[in-house]
Amino acid sequence: MNPSKSAPAPARTDVRRALIEATADLLGEVGPKSISVRQIADRAGVNHGQIHHYFQGKRGLLEATLRNLAKDHFEDSLQRSGGDAIPPPLSLSEDRRYFRALCQAVMDDDLDLIRTVDRDHEISVPIRVLRELEGRKPDADPLEVKAIFALGAAMELGWVAFEKLILLIAEVDPEDEEAFRSTIKRLMVERFYPMLG
Repeated sequence: MNPSKSAPAPARTDVRRALIEATADLLGEVGPKSISVRQIADRAGVNHGQIHHYFQGKRGLLEATLRNLAKDHFEDSLQRSGGDAIPPPLSLSEDRRYFRALCQAVMDDDLDLIRTVDRDHEISVPIRVLRELEGRKPDADPLEVKAIFALGAAMELGWVAFEKLILLIAEVDPEDEEAFRSTIKRLMVERFYPMLG
């Protein structure tokens, strides 16, 4: 290689992927309002102008990143459930990166960012679950169906957010944590899942 020549520019997909990965990490660390274009570019190892080139700015990159995280979560959820629309209990805890990004967006009061995902039945696990419940309970009061959905969502979100605190206040010894998780999953299947129809 000629030493006077610079290294080839990274391929378009590599730059896009690096920007999305860097943004996903930062989104879970500091939230959408606190992330700067320069932080993202530095973390991705690219020029900050690439963000504007590929995503038309920070907002476009944030939306693309959350959609990417949601799509990965959706696919993982389908795999864990064996193709069932309703994921197994506590499965959100298997995808903490997506959860952290959602939490930061909620704490930043950026529900519009979440809406870029949560209105798309192609990649939104909550929308998929809600539609499945509506299909299973066509004659039920729509508010009751939504309440059942909300109970499940609260259990999933609450567990992943407060698992360590729950283990502490429930006085679960570290050697018993896996058995405790298994018991919670079993109880959800036995007691809560029958409400799903």
